[in-house]
Amino acid sequence: MKGHGNRKHLQILLAPNRGKLFIEHAENTLGVKPTALIRDLIYEYLRQTVDKDAYNDACNLDKEDWDQSVQNRLEGRALSKLVRSIQNS
Repeated sequence: MKGHGNRKHLQILLAPNRGKLFIEHAENTLGVKPTALIRDLIYEYLRQTVDKDAYNDACNLDKEDWDQSVQNRLEGRALSKLVRSIQNS
């Protein structure tokens, strides 16, 4: 399983006609990207099938990771802006 930052990357292969049907349904009927629908379906499956405490713990850790990622991005932008202002002085 590959990662994208802290996220996990899953790759699936679908039969061509059912894959096309899924993509069309997601985009045209539900108005969402197919990958977003897959992600939501997986999260819902986990919520319904795994231990509630384990799922809630995972959700809380994911939120902490996301919040830290946002904080790092904000600090990086602020630092970049400061460096640019110093260089332009």
